[in-house]
Amino acid sequence: MNRVYDILLFAFLSFIFIIVQSTFFSPKNLGVFYPDLNLILVVFLGLFSEARGSAIIALVNGFMMDVLSGNVIGLYSLSRLSLYLLLRGLSTHIYARSRLTQAVALFLSTLFSWGFIWIGLKIRTDFRISFGDIMAQGLVNTLTGIPLFWIIHKLYAKVQG
Repeated sequence: MNRVYDILLFAFLSFIFIIVQSTFFSPKNLGVFYPDLNLILVVFLGLFSEARGSAIIALVNGFMMDVLSGNVIGLYSLSRLSLYLLLRGLSTHIYARSRLTQAVALFLSTLFSWGFIWIGLKIRTDFRISFGDIMAQGLVNTLTGIPLFWIIHKLYAKVQG
């Protein structure tokens, strides 16, 4: 395994996902039914990546989301990093190759991430998002994330072997 190529792959995917998410799949275009590609990548990193820099990639992904969202700097960074660390710890105790496990991880990760962001924004602003919106986001992330996991796995296997 060439670790440099692993890091480069995930950095490249992060860059592409952030661009696509902030242009085509933005909440302005799709409302609450937009896939959070950044979150899906962080979930993948937490469950499957053996690359040493995965935590840094999760942190940088969060920082890029902080910059693009215009919200409190550090909110997405802490959300994504804590989610990564939580999933990384759980990944040794679960069978992550199961589609059901992946779906549950994606859905619960969306709830965790939005809960974290909601608490952070509620302290500083009058942030309004409904639980139904968060559930819809979780469903969209799950339906988008499963096929995206398959694609990332294929790319990751090519880089590793």
